[in-house]
Amino acid sequence: MFGYVRIFKPELKVREYEEYKAVYCTLCKTLGKEYGLVSRLLLSYDATFYILLRDCAADGTPQYKKGRCPFNPAKVCNYQTDCPESYRAAAALTVILAYHKARDNRRDSKGFKKAAAALACAFLRASYKKAAKRYPHFAEIAAASMEKQQVLEAAQCDSADRAADPSASALAALCTAHMPEGEQRRVTERIAYCVGRWVYLMDAYDDMEKDLKNGGYNPFLLQYGVTSSEKLRQDDVQQGVLRSLYMTENEAATTLALLSGGVRRSILENILCDGLNAKTAEIREKYQDTHAK
Repeated sequence: MFGYVRIFKPELKVREYEEYKAVYCTLCKTLGKEYGLVSRLLLSYDATFYILLRDCAADGTPQYKKGRCPFNPAKVCNYQTDCPESYRAAAALTVILAYHKARDNRRDSKGFKKAAAALACAFLRASYKKAAKRYPHFAEIAAASMEKQQVLEAAQCDSADRAADPSASALAALCTAHMPEGEQRRVTERIAYCVGRWVYLMDAYDDMEKDLKNGGYNPFLLQYGVTSSEKLRQDDVQQGVLRSLYMTENEAATTLALLSGGVRRSILENILCDGLNAKTAEIREKYQDTHAK
C-alpha cells in the first residue's frame, strides 16, 4: 500500500468527510483488535478505499457511534457499529501486503535499510501468519503478484503497461474474492484493476528521479530511454507518463457509473474523479518545480 488513493477534501461535503473518517477510524480499530495495537501503524488510505469499493455494492445504511481514539484520548471519533466483513478483510490485507513489502525491501535494499526491512519482517511475521490463516486466498494472490513483479523487474521490463499488470490484477482479484458472479463483480473488478494499475504507475512516476539517481528499476525510465535529469523533464517523457495515468484514472471513474450500489458512493466518486487527479497534479508539479529551479 502506498497511500496514493485519497479523497479530495475541498470537493467533499462535511457529512461525507465525517463518514470517510469514520471508515478510516473503524479500520484502525479493527486492525488493533485483530492484530494488536501496534498494527494500527500500518493503517493506509488505500485499505480504506478497499472497504469503500467492497461495500458500495451492498445494501443498507451504516450505523455509527462515538468513541475515544486510543492514540489521542482527547479526540472523539465515529466508529461503525455494524462492521461488515470488509473491515476484517481489509485489516488482514493490510498486514499481508505490509509483510510482502518488507520482504521486498529486505531483498532489494542494502545497509541500514536492509536491516530495518529485516526487522520489519520479523515483527510482522506472527501477524502475517494469523492473517494468512484467516484469508489464505489473499496470501496466495499477494505472493503470486510479488513473484510476477520480481520476474518482470529482473528482466528489466521496459513496458509500464506490462510492469503494472501484476499489481492491477492482484487488486482486482482481492476486491472481488468473495463477490458472487455477475455484472457487479465484473464492474468492481475493472475499477479495482484500474486503481491498482494507477497506483503502480503513480509510484513509478513519483520515484523516477530517485530511481534515476540510485539505479533502481523503473519501467518509465526504460520505456522512454531516460538516462539524465534533463531527459526526465522533457515534454515527450512527461506527457507520455501523464497520458498513461490520466487514461487509467478516467477509466476507473467512468466504470464507476456502471456500479449500481449506493453505500458511500459519493465518497468513491470523489476519490476516483477528483482524488486521483489531484495526486497526479501534485507529482507533476514536483517535476515542474524542480525543473524551474
